[in-house]
Amino acid sequence: MRQRKSHSDRIMRILLVCIAAFAFFVRVCNADELSEPENAVRLTVGFNHEKVYRRALLQSSGIREDVDALSPADSLVDHHRKPKNWTFVRWLPLFVGLAFFFLLAYYGNKKAIQTMKDKEILKILTQSPVPPPSFPPMKDVEEVKPVKENPTDLCFFVEEEERFKMSDLLEAQANLQGHGLCSSLYKVTLKNNAVFAVKRLKQSPISFDEYCSVMGRIGKLRHPNILPLVAYGFTVEARLLIYKFQHKGSLLSVLERYNEGKKDFPWTTRLSIAVGIARGLNYIYQSGEDQEVIPHGNIKLSNIMLNDDELPLISEYGYTKLMDPKKSCLINANGHTAPEKTLSEQSDVFSFGVILLELLTGKIVEKSGVDLPKWVRAMVREEWTGEVFDKEIAKIAKHAFPLLNIALKCVAHLPQDRPTIAEVVEKIEEVANQHDDLSPASTTSIESNPQCLLHSVVPEEWDTPGSSC
Repeated sequence: MRQRKSHSDRIMRILLVCIAAFAFFVRVCNADELSEPENAVRLTVGFNHEKVYRRALLQSSGIREDVDALSPADSLVDHHRKPKNWTFVRWLPLFVGLAFFFLLAYYGNKKAIQTMKDKEILKILTQSPVPPPSFPPMKDVEEVKPVKENPTDLCFFVEEEERFKMSDLLEAQANLQGHGLCSSLYKVTLKNNAVFAVKRLKQSPISFDEYCSVMGRIGKLRHPNILPLVAYGFTVEARLLIYKFQHKGSLLSVLERYNEGKKDFPWTTRLSIAVGIARGLNYIYQSGEDQEVIPHGNIKLSNIMLNDDELPLISEYGYTKLMDPKKSCLINANGHTAPEKTLSEQSDVFSFGVILLELLTGKIVEKSGVDLPKWVRAMVREEWTGEVFDKEIAKIAKHAFPLLNIALKCVAHLPQDRPTIAEVVEKIEEVANQHDDLSPASTTSIESNPQCLLHSVVPEEWDTPGSSC
């Protein structure tokens, strides 16, 4: 308070000095004109008397009064008008200088007050102890939350030796891997060469407490086919989600390399991936029995990561709780979205069915934008269903038909016509248990009479060319 009062007194003294200086300059500027008004009055009065006398003479002689324009009085008036203009020009720099000085004093005072406030706030923060962030055991996930007064701390769901600080993350080398309307993905390499995938959510309508609650549920999930959340952070600008970086990439990149002829993608690997994705989704819906289930809402090839053993890991789970439901980046027509465009188990089943069709046909919906369910239905209605498969799957068409049947049921147009994810897991595991029966003889028999398998794949109400078996 003493500092603020002394500062105000200083400003008042400056203003008084400015006023005194202004008065002095006005006095000086008018000094050379103080003696002139009296003489000017006398001369003007004398000339006025003379003017009246002359006007009377001129009127008596019949001469016009135009000669008044040449009277000495008018000359005197013109003579005294010029100094007035000169005085204004001489005062103009003074006015400008004073205005600039007052503005400078005003902004200087404003800045000084703000600096004083900042010092007081800094003093208060220095005197107030900030509790250090605590990291409870991984088992008690609900207590793993950042300090609300310091929300930039990272919260971990892993062992102590795998932890790091936000400062380590900000100083690390980061490479942008992809970005969209609502998020960006970075590959971050720390100084100890540990590599992480950092998802940065640009906007989130939920509060700090809600965010921590959702992150607690996501971090609590532990399943071989769900990408585990390593840590998360909360800042004013964005929300950070940190995962272990998967060097094998996504299922999208694997299928792209296969189509380019750069990678083998055999039937057994595809079937194993399909089983893993189904099990991971089933775990999501089974683990929410005691509370509301959070649908995934964005199942697609690029969100299925592969670990070093090429086992699938479902990523981006729980994002539907962090995004604004009105945003187009949450639910959009990306080829994997169900026609009803809602967040539910039935919509996730539809998205999974599209992935099954991509594994069987080799077509990539995210790149081509094709309506894959519609295309497959048209193929099985009009031609031999074996042409639906890509060249690798066509070699074992007999074993792929049951999986195609499951996929078509998953992508049924009406939600009530689709199976539950638990039923999907059961059917796919049956297919996986039978895949060891593959033999060249069985493949040859299928190729010799392919139409006989149509009715095992296509619903009976469809009109198909296959009717001989």
